[in-house]
Amino acid sequence: MTFLLLACALLSSDPVTPILSALPQGTVHQRMDAASRMLMGRPYLLGPMGEGDASLGEAKPRVRLDSLDCVTFIEQSEAFARSQDTASFRRILDSIRYEKAKVRWETRNHWMECGWFSSNASRVRLLNLPGSVEETRTLGLKAFFAAHGIARKDSNLTLRYLPRDRAIEWLRNGKNLTRIHGVGLVGKVPSIFLLHTGFLMPGPDGIGLRHASQTGTVKQEPASLYLESKAKFKGIVVWEYLP
Repeated sequence: MTFLLLACALLSSDPVTPILSALPQGTVHQRMDAASRMLMGRPYLLGPMGEGDASLGEAKPRVRLDSLDCVTFIEQSEAFARSQDTASFRRILDSIRYEKAKVRWETRNHWMECGWFSSNASRVRLLNLPGSVEETRTLGLKAFFAAHGIARKDSNLTLRYLPRDRAIEWLRNGKNLTRIHGVGLVGKVPSIFLLHTGFLMPGPDGIGLRHASQTGTVKQEPASLYLESKAKFKGIVVWEYLP
């Protein structure tokens, strides 16, 4: 039955209702796990979503499930977990993606570290993992927004993260988590912190990374092995989802 509902979703102008109907009752974490699992196998596409109206920013759709990038994957999975119908899904998704749920390109939470976390403070909480370190960077907001004709100043931000070697060891132990969490991977580019995001999934053989991968699709793989294979990342930040 679940397969038939999801197959219909691909052909329907309303892809939200079939997935909501297939979700189990349960906690936010259980529903987020189920929703994100239903999206596995969908193709990766960078920047698939916009404001749905060119006068508000980008005309690309505000909801899109046939193709996902790393951010739209976690945002829509969370919106499914916290919603009971299509109207609430769209309202919650807007509140996740936009500052004060004001749908415009300039109020979209483009930068997780300096916009997304603060806009979602009532829903997520960053963990202070043992062995974390602090680093301060000047985020390149000025050039980013100037490309769209919007004046912004660069912003200094201090972020705590678990360094690469310690993160790999932490991710090898599946008992470090008991339910789904969010993860951001810290890069080496000096003008930005987080270059990728996804979900961390506890498991008997270590923590899994469920993410929209640039290699092609939404998939799950061992998080420690993924981090080991990506020299461009120097650590991780992890957050829990609040009820």
